[in-house]
Amino acid sequence: MKCWGVFLMENSKYFRSVVKGTIGTLILSFIGVTILSLLMTKLVFSKGIFNMIYVIISLCSLSLGAMIGAKKNESKGWLVGFGVALSYYLVLFILSSSFNGELAFKLFDFIKLIIALVVGTLAGMLGINL
Repeated sequence: MKCWGVFLMENSKYFRSVVKGTIGTLILSFIGVTILSLLMTKLVFSKGIFNMIYVIISLCSLSLGAMIGAKKNESKGWLVGFGVALSYYLVLFILSSSFNGELAFKLFDFIKLIIALVVGTLAGMLGINL
């Protein structure tokens, strides 16, 4: 019985860390996109520049969120970063699917997921050592 309790405590700490990192990522993304939107009222960006800035905002937010979650967990930063990246991507995928009106997972979405998982995992490793 003692082992089961330790297992539940470790998983509970892991899930809390992933949730905290994901919430941090979403907040940072919202702030970044809000600033980008305000800039777009004064400046004109081409679609390519806008997409590049949006990707930078998303990856920076994901990196910081994964670091926050990994620091909170104090171990297995790569796993926390992976969880934060997966959670963040799922939230964005569900939101964009609901706005677009279609639930389609295309090759481009798969590539974005892989990039998010790699960035989140690496940021989680980095966050453990900060």
